[in-house]
Amino acid sequence: MHEQLKIKTIMAILKVQVNKRTALYVTFTEDTKPNKGGYYCQVYADPDLKYELDGFTIENSILHGLADPMARAKVVANSKVKAMYE
Repeated sequence: MHEQLKIKTIMAILKVQVNKRTALYVTFTEDTKPNKGGYYCQVYADPDLKYELDGFTIENSILHGLADPMARAKVVANSKVKAMYE
């Protein structure tokens, strides 16, 4: 019996300008248990999303109850990526 592949849909892509010459790209996919309601983010060196550099989660606890959780997730991701790569 073959296992069914679960394809995760990229919910958004964020361009983070790390410095004057470097931009990185962050994808957001909905996270699963136990962080349902949060996002798993992957950091890429290129806009074609071919060269993955890193990954991190944005916890559902900081997004819960917000009218626009993706907007908050983008702010958090922007800060995290800048802190990681500046």
